[in-house]
Amino acid sequence: MKKLFTTLMLMLGLSSTALAASDNPVDVISTTSQSALELLKKDTGKNTNQIRKQVEDLVVPQFDFIRMTALAVGKDWRGATPAQQTQLAEQFQTLLVRTYSSTMTRFKNAQIDVKPNAQLNNNGREAVVKSEVTLPGSGDKKNVMVDYTLYRGNQGWKIFNVSVEGASLVTIYRNQFGEEIRKNGVDGLIKLLKDKNEKGKPA
Repeated sequence: MKKLFTTLMLMLGLSSTALAASDNPVDVISTTSQSALELLKKDTGKNTNQIRKQVEDLVVPQFDFIRMTALAVGKDWRGATPAQQTQLAEQFQTLLVRTYSSTMTRFKNAQIDVKPNAQLNNNGREAVVKSEVTLPGSGDKKNVMVDYTLYRGNQGWKIFNVSVEGASLVTIYRNQFGEEIRKNGVDGLIKLLKDKNEKGKPA
């Protein structure tokens, strides 16, 4: 699952200027996927850190980490103070980026087939874009079904959830976060995320 989500995140790197040119969520996913993969193909083994940083810089702005965090925390989000919400979002973003960026260059030969018709919800403000991803090294070339969930705000379409074969990234973390909050409260979850991020820092 981690490898799949890594591939999905790296496939969404494109500048905000280019994204603003399209009001179609399918075009956003399709164009950004190809753009990120083209960037990854420039990896020579000697410039890996540079390529990884470039992809991160392009990918992160395409996600709404505050919305993702609110959904992952669930009902306890509304009970958190603004300061706690800020800390949760910052730590969750750091966790996701560090978790998935370390292996992204391994997937430069991945292929993605974005389906042409998005499912629109919430009066057209939300969209689910479906796709099939083929990962490198898959002997039987089995395609994996992937759904991107986006919403349209003042800055265009932003991604706030990804599902792989029906397994939602937000739901997976919600189960983990809910258990920690029940044990140690919101501050306990913040501490848990901070501790994980501290351990994940490069030496």
